[in-house]
Amino acid sequence: MKGKKTERRKDVVYLHGFQRMKFTPSLSGPCLKVETWLRMAGVKYEFVDASKSGQRSKYGQLPFVELNGTEIADSNIIIQRLARQFNADLDADLSPEQQAVALTISRMVEEHTKWSEPFIALDTTEIKDYKFSYFVLCFLKVMQTKLYHQGVGRHSKTEVYQLGNADIRALSALLGDKPFLMGTKPTTVDASVFGQLAQVVYTQLPSPHRQVIINSCDNLLDYCDRIKDQFYPDWELLCAEGH
Repeated sequence: MKGKKTERRKDVVYLHGFQRMKFTPSLSGPCLKVETWLRMAGVKYEFVDASKSGQRSKYGQLPFVELNGTEIADSNIIIQRLARQFNADLDADLSPEQQAVALTISRMVEEHTKWSEPFIALDTTEIKDYKFSYFVLCFLKVMQTKLYHQGVGRHSKTEVYQLGNADIRALSALLGDKPFLMGTKPTTVDASVFGQLAQVVYTQLPSPHRQVIINSCDNLLDYCDRIKDQFYPDWELLCAEGH
């Protein structure tokens, strides 16, 4: 029954997110970010499809998690709280300077880069031949309003693409030839960046950002594949749930 809660197990994180999609486990960058962090940190969790449960956080948003009867909302707060709860701080070995750089990258991706990709999806001249589920169409309609209020939706298509492409090139330069953004081990910023880049790299929509990655920032392709292969051996199975 929609909205009915099932019995929760002790010390298991219940991650409430948007339904699985055909090309990525989540259409939402923040939802995929939290799920990726959980896998990187080795924290036991179960996914709850909010489109079936009808549940939202106390703020009316996704993702949120439940842990031992406590609800935690907002992807950044979720990760901070769970890192303390499970002694799973992926950033413990970073210097203060590295932590500052990682925070700056996360803020760029989550507060700027992420707004340009939904703009592309809302460009109906680009996606007129693509068939979307009712859920996705509703999601895009909500994003259209958010984009306008955020400011990106008031710019021309060319301007939005240029701004997003500049972020993509900056990420590529920061990554260089390292396996992960901060070095040889994944940290929280990698979960943040992957959550967003996966929407560009794996969602089969015509995208100028994807073309920039393929043509001149292919280290980001390897980066995404590295994270997907290492932490999502079940990627295809998860995406199959979205068919």
